[in-house]
Amino acid sequence: MTWCPSTPRNTSQAFWPDGRGGGMEPEARFMEEAMRLAVKARGRTHPNPCVGAVVVRDGVVVGRGYHEGPGNPHAEVVALREAGERAKGADLYVTLEPCCIYGRTPPCTEAILRAGVANVVACVEDPNPKVCGSGARRLREAGIGVVMGFLERQGMTVDPAYQVFHRKARPYVHLKWAQSLDGTVVPPTGGTITGEEARRRVHEDRFLADAILVSSGTVAFDDPRLTVRLADRTKPLIRVLLDSPGRLTGRERVFATSPGGGPVWVVCPPSAPLSLGKAPEGVEILPMEREAGGGFALASLLRLLRERQVVYLYVEAVGRLAGAFLREG
Repeated sequence: MTWCPSTPRNTSQAFWPDGRGGGMEPEARFMEEAMRLAVKARGRTHPNPCVGAVVVRDGVVVGRGYHEGPGNPHAEVVALREAGERAKGADLYVTLEPCCIYGRTPPCTEAILRAGVANVVACVEDPNPKVCGSGARRLREAGIGVVMGFLERQGMTVDPAYQVFHRKARPYVHLKWAQSLDGTVVPPTGGTITGEEARRRVHEDRFLADAILVSSGTVAFDDPRLTVRLADRTKPLIRVLLDSPGRLTGRERVFATSPGGGPVWVVCPPSAPLSLGKAPEGVEILPMEREAGGGFALASLLRLLRERQVVYLYVEAVGRLAGAFLREG
């Protein structure tokens, strides 16, 4: 982690590079507003991070922005556009270190320099190795005051999936299972133990993810569609089916085209029927050898999904698969 040498973390002493004094309350309030803006786009930005920004001039917020998704302007640019000429000499609060690379959009550092911002306060250094400290360095070299790591602990919660993806080199894993107080997973009479509120929460959680993973046992038992079904929004999730026994036939409902459906990836042994040319059109087969116990190595699976840019993985599992993810931590 790169820190501004003159700036202690989360303390008012020597907070501002230009020597301003004062307490932390206003600064914290501005950064917290940037965080609230950032999370408005949760579930829409990956592989980009959720980011929020505010421009402050003479203690008043004059520009607000957040990143709405790939190809859209970054949070800093949106906030600076709203601020207009008032951005000159102002302070920019942003939840993540400004980028300094060309992608679908130009670097935020250059927009900050053109706007004439005096100081930039950022929660978290960007863990993406293409940026990681370079954005702050570019701004400092241009004479802009930079504070890094302000309210960092809170800032890490804005987009934990992005942080895990780059810091731990794997997707962020969200494990879901339903269980009654007496340990029941499936009622003796069949059906489900979850109510309407819990089922809605499942779809809200699915919306945050890039991909949803289930075992072929779940597919065989429930015949699910694995889609996001919310009244106000939908999202084409990647559906990852873990089929170590090689039991899937291609006739299950998840393979059918449906509203809100996304690509289907089947992870199965090279000898499985679907691997031998029997997969439905549009379904991608990812052959993987099984371990001695008959299952797949989760570390290898997560590495494969990361290579395919899955940042946030939502796992619906019980039994052995859930236990395996819990053991892996």
